[in-house]
Amino acid sequence: MKLRTPWSLTDVLTTLIALSPAIGALLLYNQLPDVLASHFSFDNTADGYMSKSGSIIMLVLLGLVPLVIRLARYMDPNRANYEKFSKAYEVTRIGTSLILAIAGWGMLLYNLNIRLQMNSVILGIIGLLLLVMGNFLTQVQPNYTFGIRTPWTLSNPEVWRKTHRFGGPMMMLGGASGLVAAWVDGVAGAVIFLTGLVISVVTPILYSFLLHRKLNQQ
Repeated sequence: MKLRTPWSLTDVLTTLIALSPAIGALLLYNQLPDVLASHFSFDNTADGYMSKSGSIIMLVLLGLVPLVIRLARYMDPNRANYEKFSKAYEVTRIGTSLILAIAGWGMLLYNLNIRLQMNSVILGIIGLLLLVMGNFLTQVQPNYTFGIRTPWTLSNPEVWRKTHRFGGPMMMLGGASGLVAAWVDGVAGAVIFLTGLVISVVTPILYSFLLHRKLNQQ
């Protein structure tokens, strides 16, 4: 009989990666200012601040997101379907952990007077993640927590299948806009990314509605 452990190596690694900024903040506690820049505008200047303790709490909570994603899988009524798209699920968890780690470490370095182009870094890593996820999206089977979940995809397996086949390339389009935006300064870069992101999100939703209506009319 195969022994099943409660936590896999991926669980441990993704959690450690996502929590690494919080761990780093504790190790560098005395070197950090009492008030930390925590939010940045499109021109890479700080426009939001938090206390040092508040920032660490925020980093800890964000670091637990990969575990929340794991928990959501086992709470899903269709959790058995996850075995059919385990690669897509794990890529999402690992990618989310990397984004959280990069954003958290970028914030810490900024407050240690090591300036980075935060917007370029974040847009680039999000764009890359969306490109990879879009490639796997076609594999996702019906569930209630992962994928393009609209009333029309959830009510019809055929709508789910075709919407995810259509949504994969759309997500990759959103990812490409992020990579392009990472090289464009200021508001223009944000406009490029948000335009691509809106198109990649809205068009699959509209597609699922139109497809569902078409199938119901047959």
